Amino acid sequence: MAVRAWMLVLVLALAACGKPPEIAAPAGVKIVPLKTYSRVESWFLLNMAGVEGVSAEHAVDTYRVTYETRPQDGEPVRASGLMALPRGVAAKRIVSFQHGTTTRREGVPSRLDVTGAAASILFAGNGYMLVAPDYLGLGDGPGVHGYYVAADHARAVTGLLAAARQLPQAPAGAVFLSGFSQGGHVSLAAMRQMEAEGEAVFAAAPVAAALDIRHISLGAALAGGSPSHSLYLAYIAWGYAHHYGEPLDTALTPEYAAKVEALYGTPHSAQDIMEGLPADPRDMFAPEFLDAFDGGGGHWLLARIAENGLTDWTPKAPVRLYYGAADRDVVPEEAIRAEERFRARGADVTAVNTGEVEHEGSMLAAAPMILAWLRELEGE
Repeated sequence: MAVRAWMLVLVLALAACGKPPEIAAPAGVKIVPLKTYSRVESWFLLNMAGVEGVSAEHAVDTYRVTYETRPQDGEPVRASGLMALPRGVAAKRIVSFQHGTTTRREGVPSRLDVTGAAASILFAGNGYMLVAPDYLGLGDGPGVHGYYVAADHARAVTGLLAAARQLPQAPAGAVFLSGFSQGGHVSLAAMRQMEAEGEAVFAAAPVAAALDIRHISLGAALAGGSPSHSLYLAYIAWGYAHHYGEPLDTALTPEYAAKVEALYGTPHSAQDIMEGLPADPRDMFAPEFLDAFDGGGGHWLLARIAENGLTDWTPKAPVRLYYGAADRDVVPEEAIRAEERFRARGADVTAVNTGEVEHEGSMLAAAPMILAWLRELEGE
């Protein structure tokens, strides 16, 4: 057994020696080669991650892309993201994959975190051009990350797409959008913006997406059904306070406003943040916020959460909302209710149960389903 393990290590070491070729960047864009994943390494990483029923048909070249985008009602800002290409073949279509919640500036696709590597292998390894934005305020982007600010992160997606489409390697045709957790929300925010501006979207496949936080996920999170709920809620309050120019201590208690500013304003892991926040999320909120939530009153944070919801429009392209039946972080009701609301508006939207899996497991279960659906739409 030990000999086989050492042989595998040797194979992977040899497979990882490749380097992506240089790509000439268009004006205003910087492209840095990162790493090449061989088919052997890709197979190993997919199996280690627990993604079943998917192989990689091609080696994958990955790049960090730095570009400019314009947030809503703002000046152009720097942003970064990941691009991956299948080696030796022309890409069939652009797939934009949006990552889930991260509290670390460096924990993003352009740094080849788990999401970046997995998305590259899943999509570029099967013949697609993969782009994955880091979002504003993360990666190389300056400032505070406005967690769940729909319009700004939609522009991070469209800005990276615009940069990628200037390359001769970019295939023509409408983009396929997918994403996990926060990235599911970002995917539909980007789809809404693109379709509103007259750009066709091929299809969208969000996983574990919170789309109506104000009326569904907020109540579930305040009840504290998941150890991560305090982290999510504090992140939204902190990001919105900075983004919209509101005092954080009008949403959180003075004690927790100061603590949250320290936890999110300087580098901390998700585990460190959860350990610094109360198990009961309600304990960190100011009485005026809780009174407004419990009594149906008004509060700036409730209003901002509501305006970043994504169920009051009509998608033109097909959408599949994947969810885990045992997910406590983003409750299944988000996908089920969104399907109902979108279908009532005439949209082609289907909620897909990936099985009795929790939050992270829903992405692993959905990955082969998404690739199979994409191939089906392509007519393969």
